[in-house]
Amino acid sequence: MVVFGLVGRKLLRDELLKRCKERGNVRFLEGMVETVEAKEGSLQSIMTSEGVALHAKLVTMSTGHNRELLAYEEGDAPLWQTAYGIEIEMPDEEHPWEVDKAVFMDLSPPEAEEAEAGQKSEAAAQPWADVPSFLYVLPSHGRVFVEETCLVSETQLPFDELKRRLYRRLDRLGISLEGRKIVEEEASWIPLGGTLPKAPQPVLGFGAAAGLVHPASGYSIVHSLNLASPTAEAIVRGLADQPAGRHADPAWELLWGAESRRKMAFYQFGSELIAGLPTEHLQEFMRVFYALPPPLWEGFLSHRLPSPMLVPFALATFVLGNNDLRGDLLRQLFSAAGLKMLRAATYAPPAATEAPEEPSSVAKNAGASLTRAGMTIMRRSAPLQEPLDVVFRRGQLARLSQMGRGGGE
Repeated sequence: MVVFGLVGRKLLRDELLKRCKERGNVRFLEGMVETVEAKEGSLQSIMTSEGVALHAKLVTMSTGHNRELLAYEEGDAPLWQTAYGIEIEMPDEEHPWEVDKAVFMDLSPPEAEEAEAGQKSEAAAQPWADVPSFLYVLPSHGRVFVEETCLVSETQLPFDELKRRLYRRLDRLGISLEGRKIVEEEASWIPLGGTLPKAPQPVLGFGAAAGLVHPASGYSIVHSLNLASPTAEAIVRGLADQPAGRHADPAWELLWGAESRRKMAFYQFGSELIAGLPTEHLQEFMRVFYALPPPLWEGFLSHRLPSPMLVPFALATFVLGNNDLRGDLLRQLFSAAGLKMLRAATYAPPAATEAPEEPSSVAKNAGASLTRAGMTIMRRSAPLQEPLDVVFRRGQLARLSQMGRGGGE
């Protein structure tokens, strides 16, 4: 059985902070980290925007999709998942869904009636008109959460377009929002895939900052929570067994060793495949995906599918799919994503060395700025790579500009 739920972000944050306070050895400081320094053979230090200096044997960055204080590999820009949703107060008898039973990835086109009538709506002329989106529904007693989601695309669907599609769906279902209380409104964008953090590097990353978001689904919270205890144990080993400057190595190996890289390359392959599928082909992919034995598709979505099972997963998808999907799979296999997946399948980690590398080499390999021998410095004001929120906004502006020119070439 697969359980879906709506995460209360504030509730989760409050619960985690409460647990930290109950341990008695955790301090929580409001503010932004502006600078991180990792000096060979000594404590790491951070400086906050309020001018507070803190020192530690190991700094861990759990900064979400922010890429400003870690070093990342070079490579392609990420794909995107965008979503707009609302939670509505609504009596159970006034909507068509079964209470406590999720509707997962309803890919029926929001514009079905216009298409049937042969009409071309204004939305159909927009540059994102052919980008598929689907409906999530999480009904509970007296409330319904509905969300329109673009699963993965090179195009960042504007929130206004997702809202329009969602309201169009509700209208087709005979659900009016007039006079109803909207408990919460949610709009989110999630970068999917892209480059991984450089590993190892002196500062540790965790969660989305460490690339733990599933590139084909956008799921990350449960995966990160499952890795929290093993990562903490790896940190303890690193502090006990590794010299200063390499305390993070065991944790980085746990997060991005050979097995994790093989799986991520396969997930990235799936993500880029999905991003290129038109609606009809995506519907066929989803039909085949959920026709697979549950251990395969559940393992794929939960990050738990071991790499030896990736080949049976791919073969079963090919055999069960129609000719269109088989053609899509073959084309993707010979794409850059396919070659990356094949390289990852034969990836072998570099041989471990007993002694740390020379400080200058460590700094260069980590991608950090080297200001003097043995010290790496990360500055929020001068990140090593473009922050993803900047990439996202630039993509949105490019689409708006394209609209202003009449929808493209």
